[in-house]
Amino acid sequence: MAIFFIRDLTLRMQGNPIGPNDLLIAATARAFDTILVTHNTKEFARITGLRVIDWEKK
Repeated sequence: MAIFFIRDLTLRMQGNPIGPNDLLIAATARAFDTILVTHNTKEFARITGLRVIDWEKK
């Protein structure tokens, strides 16, 4: 999962790290070119190119 490593390194260098579990979830969604459905949109919105939908919004 090269995407996982690159995103982690980039966010850490910016002083804005994401937890390893959330980063792995995001990298998986990016690798499979899928939309990530979550209520934790604030955390995942920091990852460039990741499509996120809030499952609680109507």
